[in-house]
Amino acid sequence: MTQILHALRWDVIVQARNGFYWASAFLVIIISALLLSVPESARANSAIWVPAILVINLQITTFFFVAGLMLLERDEGTLNALAVSPLSASGYLAMRTIGLTGLAAAETIAIVWIGFGTGGSWSLMLLGTAALGVIYTGFGAAIATRYESVNALLLPASAFVALLLLPLLPHLGLAPRLPFFVHPLEPPMTLIRAGYGAIDRVEVAFGMFGSLGWSAIAFVWGRNRVRALMHNTRASGGR
Repeated sequence: MTQILHALRWDVIVQARNGFYWASAFLVIIISALLLSVPESARANSAIWVPAILVINLQITTFFFVAGLMLLERDEGTLNALAVSPLSASGYLAMRTIGLTGLAAAETIAIVWIGFGTGGSWSLMLLGTAALGVIYTGFGAAIATRYESVNALLLPASAFVALLLLPLLPHLGLAPRLPFFVHPLEPPMTLIRAGYGAIDRVEVAFGMFGSLGWSAIAFVWGRNRVRALMHNTRASGGR
């Protein structure tokens, strides 16, 4: 735990130094401005608007941010140092997940408060946000380990994210929902919708247990890929 806390402090410094917090603030300002430009009557249905906005916005703050950080560390040689440090793959990914999910939660609070006010269940919305953060970060880390440059990563990562956004189709009434119950992002979106009283307790339970399950799957996949990368780095002598 102490190692993770030290690593988390270092991660905050790295993110600040590379402008990630400025990028996050810019996203909040742009999205909030766009929302406020929409008539209040048109964005009255928060149960539709909020999950859609968060699931799109948080892919940047978590999936693409973790991928960018890992590529930056690989380019600077930081990953080589981490590979021979006491920090485990689990600790490394936990550090990234906590830092980026915390940033995602701050964005959520700002965007929802500015665009939709203080109504709804914030606990359910933040639980859904946390699950999105863990899932996106785990998947982003797993994908990032396979590539050595942004140019190589961009196309496959964008295709992967497009698949992750498919639950927006039933959410917006463009497809039946049943086939998407097994999709990783359906449970977190269910929790966020529940924050506005749009569903019953059975679906809340589905949202919670589904989010927990997919968060575990994403974290384990990401951890295993990071562990393999660290092992290969050690085996090659840091090259």
